[in-house]
Amino acid sequence: AYSHLLTKFDGFKYILDSEISLMIDQVRRVDEEPYYLDRNTDRIGYKVMDSISYEVTYGYRTVFAYLQEADKGNLKESDKALASALFIPLSCGQFSYANISPKRILGVSGTLSALGKYEHEVLAKYGVDTFMYVP
Repeated sequence: AYSHLLTKFDGFKYILDSEISLMIDQVRRVDEEPYYLDRNTDRIGYKVMDSISYEVTYGYRTVFAYLQEADKGNLKESDKALASALFIPLSCGQFSYANISPKRILGVSGTLSALGKYEHEVLAKYGVDTFMYVP
């Protein structure tokens, strides 16, 4: 299978090798982040704040969680669930929002009033120097 992938994606050996290394690492940690299986929809979700989000994934750990649940026989429509869950999530790049120099920075924080002098200095470095407190 590996040699077939190399033939099919000529010039991408480094990416394939990196992703395989990541898979090997994450298969050992599939249960590190507790997940929740919705048995009605065959979806795996993770706790976010006080609810379960089925939009959050943990890379290959989520992929392996689907395989694990399929092996246990817990998926109602195993083939359909695995068809949508088994993929290679390639990162196409990333950047720091703090370094894109937007004209305006808008945000909401319940901890703004708790910021100290240092935190205000860091925010000022990125052009955030006006604050509005709304009770």
